[in-house]
Amino acid sequence: PEVISPSRIGSDVHAFYLGLAGGYGAGGDDRFGLTTPTGLFDIGDQDLSGSYGELRGGWRGVLPARGGRDFVYGFEVGYQFGSLDDSVSARISGVDVQGGTEVSDVLAIRLRNGVTNRSGSILYFVSVGYIWGDIETTNSIAVGSSVQNFSVTDRRGGYSASIGAEHKLTDDWSITGEYEYVQFKSQTVEFSSGLSTKSTPKYGGLRFGLNYTF
Repeated sequence: PEVISPSRIGSDVHAFYLGLAGGYGAGGDDRFGLTTPTGLFDIGDQDLSGSYGELRGGWRGVLPARGGRDFVYGFEVGYQFGSLDDSVSARISGVDVQGGTEVSDVLAIRLRNGVTNRSGSILYFVSVGYIWGDIETTNSIAVGSSVQNFSVTDRRGGYSASIGAEHKLTDDWSITGEYEYVQFKSQTVEFSSGLSTKSTPKYGGLRFGLNYTF
């Protein structure tokens, strides 16, 4: 009898794809310390968290590997909308101090490599990438009814690394799931009045998506 094999990731030697994904990030400690003309004060540890969506597209090529598997290589570009944020506060010598960070509008370029299972329907992959994102750093100081608010936004680079799997549903459609770690470059943020803080946003999270190959 005729044997019909399942759809393979490597059915196209070279392929472009577009996709949509959603994820939730959390679990990255970023200590907020405020440097003033009189010294350095520890405000607390931030744990950035939040949900986001992603539009992505990429290209990949396929090479035969041992044991009936395929080696898949390529690159991916993604734009993440949504934000991750957190804030901390402390009372220092009768002064209420608050600090916060928000990450949004992240653009990512990733290199992605992996191997398929023997049937070719599942791709196991790892990826590394370079990212750019908007980082808003805030600070407020309250003495009685008097409040001073500061805010600085900069566009900053960083890196990402992920591990995951992609399951082929049909010749064109596939679903993905992965764990990703993201860390932005450490940078000293200067507020006015001689105030500053060192900002190093980072987080890890899960992302699930749907790809269309053409």
